[in-house]
Amino acid sequence: MIRQVLKVFKALNSNEKPWQLSLGLAFGGIIGLMPLWTPHNIFLLFLAFIINLNFTLLLVGFFFFSGIAYILDPLFHQIGLAVLTSEGMQSFWVEFFSNPIFLINRLNNTLVMGSLIFSLAASVPLFFLVNLLIRKYRQHLQGLFEKIPLLKSLKLAKAFDTLSGGGR
Repeated sequence: MIRQVLKVFKALNSNEKPWQLSLGLAFGGIIGLMPLWTPHNIFLLFLAFIINLNFTLLLVGFFFFSGIAYILDPLFHQIGLAVLTSEGMQSFWVEFFSNPIFLINRLNNTLVMGSLIFSLAASVPLFFLVNLLIRKYRQHLQGLFEKIPLLKSLKLAKAFDTLSGGGR
């Protein structure tokens, strides 16, 4: 647990751009809120490799939002049910799901449809909020954290561990 927290701080203090960090967390949020083995998640992981996101924050977002997803499942079901049973969309859904390729996505499941809509809608403000927080952290707090003696000793211990060959 402490190692993951240190990895997050290492990512926050790295030379990576804030959008890489916040997009990694947003992708992790989408993947975490959706049922795990859907084509959408596989596509997002593939896209994350191409875009060169921060995978530490992607994993943090995945694990955090996976825990929240079970609490939000009733909401996801209600959203998916409303979208799939809306009067004006019935002919669209009949045509859409008559193609077997679209059935692979399991979007006819209310939970999958609701979680997809919710996670996509929530990822946009999450991206901008985290991006703003990272910029504010780097502007105001990064210098303060570097002056804390405990963190300095952790840096020295990490450097010693790496030089002695134990940091592999």
